[in-house]
Amino acid sequence: METVILRLESEGRYGTAHVYQSTLNAISQYWHSKQKGTMKLDKVFTPALLQGFERYLLENMLSMNTVSTYMRMLRAIYHRATKERRIKWKQGLFDTVYTGVRADTKRALTPGHMGNILVARQTLPSLREAQSWFVLLFLLRGMPFIDLARLRKCDLHGNTLIYKRQKTGRVITVNVTPEAMRLINQLANRNPRSPYLLSILPDNPRTQDTNGFGSREEYRLYQAILRGFNRKLNELSRRMNLGEKLSSYTARHTWATTAYQKKCATGVICNALGHSSMKVTETYLKAFEQKEIDRTNRMIISYIKKEAEKGCKNQYPTAIIL
Repeated sequence: METVILRLESEGRYGTAHVYQSTLNAISQYWHSKQKGTMKLDKVFTPALLQGFERYLLENMLSMNTVSTYMRMLRAIYHRATKERRIKWKQGLFDTVYTGVRADTKRALTPGHMGNILVARQTLPSLREAQSWFVLLFLLRGMPFIDLARLRKCDLHGNTLIYKRQKTGRVITVNVTPEAMRLINQLANRNPRSPYLLSILPDNPRTQDTNGFGSREEYRLYQAILRGFNRKLNELSRRMNLGEKLSSYTARHTWATTAYQKKCATGVICNALGHSSMKVTETYLKAFEQKEIDRTNRMIISYIKKEAEKGCKNQYPTAIIL
């Protein structure tokens, strides 16, 4: 796994490398809590050890999505090892552990709340900036914050953005609407020496030399800015009485859910978001579908209760209606 981490870092994919490193740390901690000696592939990739690792993660209060992430990282390493003939293929090895994705958290804003963020004017400069970043993410088809922060001046061609997604490497083309262009001009990086289109990542000697753009230092700076951005978004939500937690990814989920509500085809949403497969897009939309199922359930219960009340008045006058 160390080899994969080093390769990802050499490609500038520090986010993915971080996930692999977290997986390695977790499986190492579990291994050394149960075993002695060096981890070996043929000992790690067994049904018993994987199931035990899953229980260990759940006992440590990790979410099902985190458990799934670790298992999928291990599965990717396993597939690589089998291709390199470092370990024998075992049919259905990961069938008994969780590798799905649960949409158990509401991440999308209602159209009304998103509309309020679009038009409300914040008095605090720091919140006004965070609001502008968030709105721009939404206007650019739910662009991930890492991609927004790393947009280069050469990525903008008139009213079209052509950029490569940090996560997948896929080239994305986005038509920039007049609303989005106004924000781009407002947030533009004015330093002629800087490669960045927007003034999100700072310009300083450490990020303007040859080890700047796409470097580990840039990624560390981005992580610090992201944490601050999410804190400001939660403060923005509190001040606007939205009653829900905001993060940089809320804009992306809101765009996808709104498109789905407006009967946009899932395939179109998938392409718009730059997803690697329809399965990823379907995960985004599961929360909305669950909300509709819950609404339907409440409607059915309400209907049956009303019918029960009608019957009880005549036949069961002492009955208690739930």
